[in-house]
Amino acid sequence: MKSEGSTQSKELESLKYVKRKIAVMSGKGGVGKTTVSVNIAAELARRGYSVGIMDTDLTGPNVPRAIGLLGSQVYVEENKLIPVEGPLGIKAISLGFMIEDEDAVIWRGPLKAKAIQELVEGTKWGNLDFLVVDLPPGTGDEPLSVMQLIPLDGIVIVTTPQKIALMDVRRAIRMAKAMNIKVLGLIENMSYFKCGSEKIKIFGEGGGRKLAEEGGVPFLGEIPIDPKVVELTDEGKPIVMEDPESPVAKAFSEIVDRMLAQIG
Repeated sequence: MKSEGSTQSKELESLKYVKRKIAVMSGKGGVGKTTVSVNIAAELARRGYSVGIMDTDLTGPNVPRAIGLLGSQVYVEENKLIPVEGPLGIKAISLGFMIEDEDAVIWRGPLKAKAIQELVEGTKWGNLDFLVVDLPPGTGDEPLSVMQLIPLDGIVIVTTPQKIALMDVRRAIRMAKAMNIKVLGLIENMSYFKCGSEKIKIFGEGGGRKLAEEGGVPFLGEIPIDPKVVELTDEGKPIVMEDPESPVAKAFSEIVDRMLAQIG
């Protein structure tokens, strides 16, 4: 049977000068996927790469807030969307720039697919070393549309240690493999809370690493729980920029090292 991943062959004009395209995926919502996407993009930019981030989560377009661009608007030039430029020169595109902050996107599947297509094909990115694509959660029509449209160099999957989250990650891994997209690795978010020298495993222990081993994909690392991450994300300040010496920022740095090693 021919894989749907074989549709991923067209080089889009909008992505012609983008060297690497990486998607960040989760099997379910609420695992911190957007926070991970924004901090990966920020860490790459901190290292001197030219970076863009595309928010394809239409019902929860949170990238504008997380990257400090809430209230910004895109403009159109020669029928192309021009991304908004954020911290460290990171370019960003999101439906969140085109609707009011509290507007609900009440669209059926075909409308969502069309909106994703317009974001992907209608954005003028220019020269980029990396484009980080924040995928919608789950394994339904919306992430499928993105995977079919963008020739991805790899996918990073985000989970938490909870068993119910890990069940959904198994589906995400299978989806990526069915689409013939390389899984760069698994990230376990909210792995533990550090109280003094003690690591408190609020949501369980070792689930992400075990699942990566079972699925035959790399384990990129654990991200601890830190209330400061919530505070900074709400303020639109990626922690890797604001507090690069913090345990969370150092965890992201190590994750990016391993991710880059997988990309080659």
